[in-house]
Amino acid sequence: MIIAANDIVDWVSDRGDLLIAAWTPQIATMTDWEVPYAKALAGELHDGMVTSLLRGGTEANFLNLVAKSNTGLDARTERDLAERFFGVTLKLARAAHRHAQDGKATALPFKYGTVVGDARTDPSHLPLADVLLPREHPFWTRWQPPFGMDCRCGTIGMTNGQLARSGRSITPDEALPAIEAQLRDTWPAEFRPLLDFRQPPAPATPQQPTITLSQQQLDDILSAFRPDTD
Repeated sequence: MIIAANDIVDWVSDRGDLLIAAWTPQIATMTDWEVPYAKALAGELHDGMVTSLLRGGTEANFLNLVAKSNTGLDARTERDLAERFFGVTLKLARAAHRHAQDGKATALPFKYGTVVGDARTDPSHLPLADVLLPREHPFWTRWQPPFGMDCRCGTIGMTNGQLARSGRSITPDEALPAIEAQLRDTWPAEFRPLLDFRQPPAPATPQQPTITLSQQQLDDILSAFRPDTD
């Protein structure tokens, strides 16, 4: 798996302190280590992930780097922890990246929820499949997926034409309380500051109008700046 988007690398790099704070209790639980040691390992994993992404962005690169770092853990625990760190952190970075792209996608004014729906799917996530709303609806600031470390739910944008052809209708606001009552979010509290994908979308940058001048108009404007030679 190759990760080439510079925005994703920047996100992981820039949120180092938040990622270390979020992962420290997780690592302490998985390793039964005291917090200072867990925090140090979280820092090493973060640095290793940034290095790996900058070198080419493969999970295999990261796992090999961790294996050579002498963490002091047994090989199985070390690999499970490294895979978990990489996978969840990448999930957060990708969700933030998609959210930023959503804010620029003015041609996709609607989006709907997607749910895998297999045996691994949390049943509480299934109601997301019934949601189709404008992309700027406040629902998405509360329930933009993923809903947790293992969540595979997502959203897909729609144009006006796609909405018309789909035969679907916008989810009425009066139906949302019942849907939200069923949805369940399992992100640990320490990860909440990293849920950038639930921030309100940034307003689209207005396009500056294009002014077209004829050659005569351009000559008239330039003549006003020419010195009088009489």
